[in-house]
Amino acid sequence: MTLNELFIFRGDGYGVKSALDTQRKFCEYDIFRVFLRLGEKGKLDRKTLARICDIGEGSVRTILKILEKRKIVEKRRKGNVLREKGKAYFQRVATIMSPIKRVKYDVFKDNLPCLGCVVRRYEKDKIASLYKARDYAIRTGCNSAMVLIRTREHIRIPYVRKWDFDELKEEFETKRGDLIVLASAEKTRISENGIIAICTYLSDELNKIFERICKL
Repeated sequence: MTLNELFIFRGDGYGVKSALDTQRKFCEYDIFRVFLRLGEKGKLDRKTLARICDIGEGSVRTILKILEKRKIVEKRRKGNVLREKGKAYFQRVATIMSPIKRVKYDVFKDNLPCLGCVVRRYEKDKIASLYKARDYAIRTGCNSAMVLIRTREHIRIPYVRKWDFDELKEEFETKRGDLIVLASAEKTRISENGIIAICTYLSDELNKIFERICKL
C-alpha cells in the first residue's frame, strides 16, 4: 500500500447534488459555516458573511432567515449576532472541534489549498471505518481528505505506522488521542464543507447540533 492509496481523490471538484440543492445554491454545510463565522467573529453584516463564506449575498440572506426562524441568530443594526441559544450551541461545538484553518504544510501534494481542524471528542468506534468519513468529504466536492490521530509522540494515520505527519505539530495544538481532519479542494468553501461533513460523522453530538441548526 502506498501513501496515495490512503487518500481519496476526486479530480473534477464536484460532489453529487440533488435538484433542490442546485436551485438553492447553498447546502446545509454552508448554513453551519455561517453559524460558525458568527460564533467566531461576533457581529457580521450580510455582505461580510457572503465574502468570508464564499456564498452569494442572496443565499446568505436566506440562510440568516432560516437561522432567525430557529432562534439561533438575530438581526441587529449593522450586523447579525448569535442569540443565547446560538451561543450555547457554539460553545458546545467549540469543545468538540477547533476552528477550521488553512494548513501551510502540503499534506496531499496536490497543489491545492489544504484546510484542517482538530476534533477532540468523537466516537472511538468510527476510527475503524475512516474511509466512510473521507467519502463524506469527497461527496461535498473535495479533491482529497484524510483523518490523522495524535499518538504519544507522533501524528499518524490510524493503524498505520509507516508514515508520520509531525510537521503538523507546529500548526495544531493537540494532545494524545486528538484527531486532525484535513481536506483540500480548489475552493476554500468546498474544503470547509468537507471537513464539517467528516466532523459530523465522527461525533454524534456534533451531528445532533448540526441537524438542529442546519437541517433543511
